Amino acid sequence: MTTFHEFDPDQFAALARGDGGPQAITALRAAQLSRHLLLIGHLLRHWPGSTAERDAVADTLERARRAAPDRFAHVVGAPLVGSWTGIVVRATERGVAAASDFGQLCGIAAVAAAAAGVPADLPVPVRDGMVSVPGLGALAVGDAASARLIADGGRLTVAAEDRQVPLPGGFAPTGTAWTQHTAGAPVPGWLPVHRLAAAGAPGIALDDVDPYRHGHHAPPAGRLDDTEVAHWQTVFAQAWAMLARRMPGRAAELAAGLQVLVPLAQTDPHSARSATVKYAFGAFGLTRPGSAADLVVTMVHEFQHSKLSGMLDLAPMSDPADTRRFFAPWRTDPRPLAGLLQGVYAFVGVADSWRALRAEDGLSDLASARFAEARLQVERGLGAVEASGALTDAGLRLVAGLRERTDELLAEPLDAAVVAAAEEALSDSHRQWLDRNKQLVAG
Repeated sequence: MTTFHEFDPDQFAALARGDGGPQAITALRAAQLSRHLLLIGHLLRHWPGSTAERDAVADTLERARRAAPDRFAHVVGAPLVGSWTGIVVRATERGVAAASDFGQLCGIAAVAAAAAGVPADLPVPVRDGMVSVPGLGALAVGDAASARLIADGGRLTVAAEDRQVPLPGGFAPTGTAWTQHTAGAPVPGWLPVHRLAAAGAPGIALDDVDPYRHGHHAPPAGRLDDTEVAHWQTVFAQAWAMLARRMPGRAAELAAGLQVLVPLAQTDPHSARSATVKYAFGAFGLTRPGSAADLVVTMVHEFQHSKLSGMLDLAPMSDPADTRRFFAPWRTDPRPLAGLLQGVYAFVGVADSWRALRAEDGLSDLASARFAEARLQVERGLGAVEASGALTDAGLRLVAGLRERTDELLAEPLDAAVVAAAEEALSDSHRQWLDRNKQLVAG
């Protein structure tokens, strides 16, 4: 039976203002799980291997779902499972999906079985000498040409030809988290997913091993060394404390929905980058964070993209036939209407974050300037969206909520010199954009 997800009116109204709350985030996550399952069903119908192998995967998933629905949802609804589905479905449509792409589902099913406490034994792909254990880590298996992932009693074992390697962890009888065992000798070749911790925060994965963590317009970073992981942990703990102190509502949303950070390679030493893949709700990629304040704003910014992408899976907001391109104050390239709306929604969060961070010691001047700039950028972008004439009914309700929040941001008192500097910066940005895009009439 297919489950159809619809917006709760109150949750939609909260999301439309750029907020939402934990319950709305939980609802969006539930819709994402349904999306993952629909795409997994599609991939099973296009399974390139034997019918027996396909049926074993489907049976394992169903046994796990029946035994422990919440644990099954935790594994199969994970953000990088969404990333995998998006990547492999597109590759399948183009006829370029590899057997190993489909084989990733065997690993997902085996992990779901371990989480649910049911047995499983499935073949998993070996890529460049590594076996992926989705959401948990990767194991180096040397020259082994094949491997299996075995679930038994909440534990997982990788069998690579004549070698069996029990992984150092397991799923406890309660809860949904995998517990990484640190006692005893380390397992050679095991690369666990890093975990970032902070008071009041859920364990956030810092995943530098998943083979489907790409797609962020910057390549994923390789394995982080201990010094780098320590840096990420320090900045994350500082950022979460700042977030909880100044924006408890945003902190509650992120606690309900943010699950994975993907480190990106620093291709430009002079700029930080971050991006959200629309199929990976609750995950985003970013380069090495420099400061707690920057990470706070980045977390809010990118999670706004996840929220709107999740909303768009339930209802279109604009006419897909509209081909115009618009000025987006935060970008140099012309943007389609849907892209402009994404930017507006994200920058409402950015402006809201800098507004709150003005109260942090040592940040008042910087945060005031950034707040002034961001709220004007939102106002300019939102005005173009409102005037587009290409919004659906849901899009009109979304934009009405964003207008309400934007007007609140614009009403916040700021020093006149700060406002003037922000206005001049926006004017300069628009002039430069027009010089680069003279052929466009929109914007």
